[in-house]
Amino acid sequence: MDWRKKFVVWATLAAGLAGCQSPDYVGSIDASFFENNADVHRVAATMDTGQQVAAPFGYVGFCVRNPGECEGGTDAPQAAVMTPERWAELNKVNDYVNSAIPQVSDAALYDRDEWWAIANERGGDCEDLALMKRKLLIERGWAPENLLISVVREWNGDGHAVLLVTTDRGEFVLDNKNWEIVAWTDAPYQWIKRQSRERPFIWVNLDSRTMRTAQIEVPPLGEQAPFLAVLQKKDKPVLRPGISDGQTASRSSSKEKPTAAIN
Repeated sequence: MDWRKKFVVWATLAAGLAGCQSPDYVGSIDASFFENNADVHRVAATMDTGQQVAAPFGYVGFCVRNPGECEGGTDAPQAAVMTPERWAELNKVNDYVNSAIPQVSDAALYDRDEWWAIANERGGDCEDLALMKRKLLIERGWAPENLLISVVREWNGDGHAVLLVTTDRGEFVLDNKNWEIVAWTDAPYQWIKRQSRERPFIWVNLDSRTMRTAQIEVPPLGEQAPFLAVLQKKDKPVLRPGISDGQTASRSSSKEKPTAAIN
């Protein structure tokens, strides 16, 4: 099965599971992370990745509405070189989004169960906040290949989304549920899937229970996401009028938890 057919099958099978919440735990980076405030020490092992898997359904919809956010990539990804200045920048962005942007469910904002969008001053749920952190870091010169939206499962089975930052000192988690940036091994999650470093629209398996070694079939650089190519051949889906990224739906306030799609 070629990569175009795989994307069609995976997009068809995608479905949602739930649970973004507010910051409620704090991890820690060992003090030896910096030496004399200059040298950065490795504190996180590199995460193993497996075969290509289905992108979250909400992400597919996000790409349909914002194709530019899902384009690009590289055939030779290089980890970001961590410095004290870059570490401070990561913390500044994480702190700003976590403190300044309200955490609001898709149901309250868009009158939909699952709607990925870059958060703004009106708020967003976990994947929206992760997308916003990614955007802010790209604007500050970070390479997109090192800023990976990742889907995890919490201890209670809820789905959650975070931003994983790949550096030469390990991979670190920017999380709306944690005021502190931690190594991925210290985040209290079961890792499910994340974006590929080579192409943002390709997702790879992180779940050790189902992981297998397989060569990722990467489309040529510059080619659009296969699911976008497929959808462009069909009639555009009819969406509810008046709701787009950054707009809110007219509805009564919701007490539902913000949600994130796992599959």
